[in-house]
Amino acid sequence: MPQLTLAQSFARGGLSKKAEATPTPSKVEIPRKKPTEKILFGPNGPHADFDQFSLHPVTYNGVIYPTSQHLFQAFKFLGTRPDLAERIRFADTAEDAFDFAHGHKASVRPDWFSISTSKMEEALFFKFSQYPPLQQELLLTGDSELCQDSMTDSFWGVGADLLGRNELGMALERVRESLGGAKAPIRNVKQCQNCRRKPRSGQSLYCGSSCLRADISTVPPLCPQCRRRPQIGQLRFCGETCRKLAQR
Repeated sequence: MPQLTLAQSFARGGLSKKAEATPTPSKVEIPRKKPTEKILFGPNGPHADFDQFSLHPVTYNGVIYPTSQHLFQAFKFLGTRPDLAERIRFADTAEDAFDFAHGHKASVRPDWFSISTSKMEEALFFKFSQYPPLQQELLLTGDSELCQDSMTDSFWGVGADLLGRNELGMALERVRESLGGAKAPIRNVKQCQNCRRKPRSGQSLYCGSSCLRADISTVPPLCPQCRRRPQIGQLRFCGETCRKLAQR
């Protein structure tokens, strides 16, 4: 009997290919990203020195300003009304510097609203770069989100409902990066920070209070007085106002 070729043997079933089991791909577990810690700072409580009103004189172009708030308010007039900028520099307190600048809004440089956040960042950089202990305190916050705790300011701070733009906190994060710290996140305010849907308003970082509460799960418990805002460190209240109201 003539020997069959290999092809003929396969055709007649004389040889069979060994079936190879197809491996089932294992399910890949994608670890959930740990939520970024949020640090609230203000004139009282932990990290009070992060505030613009802290008593840290700042040197700018060889001139000393009593606080970074003095320098920031003076930026509104430097180059256009140096006389007003100088009066701000000699203001007794940061609050006086703030009030004086706001009382002369008509003389503020015309491009101020387009450069205000960069000028805030500049004032903060001079402050933290000139004080090594402050710089170290800032760097030790790691990649935490820094939130300026203000009940009344929803532009520079988080506002009463914690939905504010927090421009001061974000400027401080950029300063932290400039000083060698964690890279400042690029936030897309067109999407909710928590669910990534379109926010309720153009200035809100969240689409609503549910996403806000979900995203601030690492923030301390609520203030026992107003029940709206988180407690600040050992203060147990969101600020001195609520603490004093609770003591009445």
